[in-house]
Amino acid sequence: MKNLLRHLFLIFGCLHLVGGPYAILQVYAWTNMLVSYSQESTLTQAVSDTFSGEKPCHLCDKIAEVKSKEPVEGNQKAPLPPSASKLFNDLFPPTIATLADPFSIPFPQHAFLTGAELLSLPPSGPPVPPPRC
Repeated sequence: MKNLLRHLFLIFGCLHLVGGPYAILQVYAWTNMLVSYSQESTLTQAVSDTFSGEKPCHLCDKIAEVKSKEPVEGNQKAPLPPSASKLFNDLFPPTIATLADPFSIPFPQHAFLTGAELLSLPPSGPPVPPPRC
């Protein structure tokens, strides 16, 4: 039951972020426009007519009209009441994420030679064959 509430809360939150019920209505309007325009012409022409914005349907006009009448986002909203914040904390308990290494495997330390050690190494070259007698 708790997982169902979490998923519903997540779905409604995502729906609110993409525009709420207007997004669902817009998808419905686009679908109807695609169907009606594809009956009159080809599918590619129907897609271009639907998403060009030159031939909006009556539902698209209504959605645009209602969206333009909405208040701007700058309005400050009241914080959540204590009961809502308690419900939110019950659904999504605050946890502290720690990034601990589950296995402590010692890795070998690579040591690099210093300049003096590099100079003291014998010169490397191709192997010299032993002399023939």
